Amino acid sequence: MGFTGNKMTWKVSVYLFSIRLILTSHPILGSGFSDSPTVDEESYQLSWMTSVPDATLLSAISIPGTHDSLTTYGGPLIQCQTLSLENQLKAGLRYFDIHVGIWTVFQQTVDVRDGQIKHQKFHVALETTTAFLDENSSETVLFRVTLKGFFQKRTGKLVKKLLEEFKDKLWTKTIVPQIGEVRGKIVFIQSKNFNVGTLNHNTYFKGDNKFKNIPNKIKKIKKHLEEAGEICSHTLVLTESTATAFFKGPKSVAKEVNNQLNTLIMERKKGSEKPACLGVVSMDFPSSELIRNIINTKPCLCHRTGNKDPLEPAEPELEPQPEPGPEPEPGPEPKPETST
Repeated sequence: MGFTGNKMTWKVSVYLFSIRLILTSHPILGSGFSDSPTVDEESYQLSWMTSVPDATLLSAISIPGTHDSLTTYGGPLIQCQTLSLENQLKAGLRYFDIHVGIWTVFQQTVDVRDGQIKHQKFHVALETTTAFLDENSSETVLFRVTLKGFFQKRTGKLVKKLLEEFKDKLWTKTIVPQIGEVRGKIVFIQSKNFNVGTLNHNTYFKGDNKFKNIPNKIKKIKKHLEEAGEICSHTLVLTESTATAFFKGPKSVAKEVNNQLNTLIMERKKGSEKPACLGVVSMDFPSSELIRNIINTKPCLCHRTGNKDPLEPAEPELEPQPEPGPEPEPGPEPKPETST
């Protein structure tokens, strides 16, 4: 369903989608935190995008996702999730923050990694996601890839070569798509050092991801959520609800932040006729209740401001690369790299 010349039809579709939310959903005021490694089948959200009108911009939808999405082990200062990628998809999560790297300049495949810990091969993550989309063609999934470790230039080339194998299942343009354009596809979002995909408001993240105190963190989250509906006509807004500190790991922070995030989302939805879309919300250890409350937020009434890409990609800044030569076997660093 196109948008140009058909604004009334689109508004009617959004209205019907809103009625569906009223009839089939209700606010859930439970805990926003969960570290369970499994998802109850009753909490599956396999095809929640089905009722979103095709002409809706992806930036106008509230999309739940995870930070360091595949960092499912590594200790209290490293671990950010307990659910596998497959279970995260089943739970309704549609945005994934993935860190990739290689260990030597001779390596031909790319690992999903955090510090010195390898979690899985990146091509496996792509295969898992495309298989899910083949079975649930109404959905779209967002990937934000960040290059880590040494040899980032080499890693970037390997990733781009791999993406060619999946090109029919990917959206890598800078313009924000309508959901009808990307159903059954992975939409890539640019990161600070991998310039493939659409830019987002926090590609060059302005917020503070270092933990200071809960009120300060919630204040920053609230500001970003408010911006989501204001600029959704030309860019995605990514809100990071996560943080770490020397004395607090991702799980400790999530136990405090997620409950308040859940309450904040319900307050934004309550007593307002104006849709309050949230953009992309990235979380550690989200509960099924929190995921569902994000999904059930009405899309904003916004549309593209023009046919051209609103933002031009910046040349990524890569870390200095050592000269090629014989490579030592990877070993532990003095201190593990904590999640950010």
